[in-house]
Amino acid sequence: MTDTKRPTAHADDAHFDELSRRVESADFALPRGAKVRSGGPGAGRDFLAQYMSPDELDAATRRGRGRPSLSGAGKSPSRQTRLPHDLDDLLVERANREGRSISDVLRAAVEDYLRPTG
Repeated sequence: MTDTKRPTAHADDAHFDELSRRVESADFALPRGAKVRSGGPGAGRDFLAQYMSPDELDAATRRGRGRPSLSGAGKSPSRQTRLPHDLDDLLVERANREGRSISDVLRAAVEDYLRPTG
C-alpha cells in the first residue's frame, strides 16, 4: 500500500518498481560467494549498494553483538590453526564454490573427521 502523504511516496514507488524489474529479469544473478562486511569491500556489499541508500547499507551490514552459541548456553569454544598455502587455497575455493563460510567448511570437516558416519 502506498502512503500518498509522504513526499517521497512516488519516488519510493519508482525505486521499488525498478528494483522489482531488475531482480525479476532473466539475466539477474547474485554474485557467487559474495560476502558482505561492514565498511569493507566485497562483491556482496557492492551488490547491495545498488539497491540501498548508504544509511540502509550501513544498518544492514552493522555487526551485532556476536554470533549465537553453537553449543547451547554460553560462549562456544574457539580454535585457531595455521595451514599451508595450498591447503588454505583449497579451503577458500571450496567455501566459495559452495557459498559457505570458511568457518562452516572447517566445522564440517572436523565433524566428519572426529564423528565419522557408517
